[in-house]
Amino acid sequence: MDKIKSPNRRIQMVIIACVAVGGFFLLKGFFQKQPAREIPPRPVETAVAFTKDAPVYLDSFGSLYSLKDVDIKSQVAGQIKEINFTEGAEVKKGDLLFTIDPAPFQAELDKARAALNQGLADLKLKRVTFERNKVLLEKQLIAQQDFDKYSADLASAEAQVRLDAANVDLAKINLDYCYIRSPVDGLSGKHQVDAGNLIKANDGPTLVNIKTINELYIDFTITETDLDKVRQAMSEGKLIAEIYTDEAPEKTYSGVLSLLDNSVDNTTGTFLLRAIVSNKERQLWAGQFVKVRLILGIEKNAVQVPYDAVQLGLNGVYLFVVDQDNKAELRLVKTGNRQQANIIIEQGVKAGEKVVTSGQMGLSQGVSVIDIAQLKTLEKKQENK
Repeated sequence: MDKIKSPNRRIQMVIIACVAVGGFFLLKGFFQKQPAREIPPRPVETAVAFTKDAPVYLDSFGSLYSLKDVDIKSQVAGQIKEINFTEGAEVKKGDLLFTIDPAPFQAELDKARAALNQGLADLKLKRVTFERNKVLLEKQLIAQQDFDKYSADLASAEAQVRLDAANVDLAKINLDYCYIRSPVDGLSGKHQVDAGNLIKANDGPTLVNIKTINELYIDFTITETDLDKVRQAMSEGKLIAEIYTDEAPEKTYSGVLSLLDNSVDNTTGTFLLRAIVSNKERQLWAGQFVKVRLILGIEKNAVQVPYDAVQLGLNGVYLFVVDQDNKAELRLVKTGNRQQANIIIEQGVKAGEKVVTSGQMGLSQGVSVIDIAQLKTLEKKQENK
């Protein structure tokens, strides 16, 4: 029986050996390193760095104020008889705003004039008496003591006339104060006291506010770290402040810097500046909140790239430059002021170099790239074939 089974055992052993050898070669082929597949170039959009003169500026926020902001009050006590302007309307210097009942003040003027006329008559009599007695004194017909009395009476009469004349002037002034006029050209606000009310003089209520509008102040602040830049720029000439609003950012207004405050605010680390801006179109309003751009100068031939090329990473601001082999090169850069759709590159990129403006996601050092514009050109050529 053993002799009969031995050939079968040999066959089984041969089969097992074949399976083992086959498995070995299969495993060897599985674990053998496969050749790496070539990664296709990443499609990106690019632009070329260029040079152009660009303004150097500081951005801030500010508020508008009138050059002249006048609270109108009465300088005499009395009853308001008339309101002679329309609320919110423009008024000119000298325009009548309010009328205070002038009757009492006209009576005071008439009384002062009457006293002046009486004083003038008395002065005339005293002067005639003095002149007559002067002649008598020269002839030694009266005593010196009597003449001194006539001289003193004349001096007293002259002083009284001067006092009466001053009272007339004061009465005229008070009567004129009954007609309250605008001291400036400007825009009137709401009147605060209605006709018929009695008001006090000087410390009474504000009747109306008048604000000038042809020119406005713009007050804004800059951090103290920029103080030296501003002072240096001011020493070289007048500085321009451009302002615009969120509602109309495309419309800018230019003003001239007129004030650099004499101290830094210790609580905020900022200092105040003031510019005067023209408002002839009446588009700006006192109290309005605006954005300010203070122009410090012009940087000649500044290197610029599209703003979209610049990225912010853990190591700072960077962008990708495409080299001659169409590979991405990561560059850390130092940026300057933004110039609308572009930004100044102070360090890290030279004019003429190609930078990536779109497609930076997942891009890294040394990765091959292809410009989307070139890719579209190749696809169009293939379609034409």
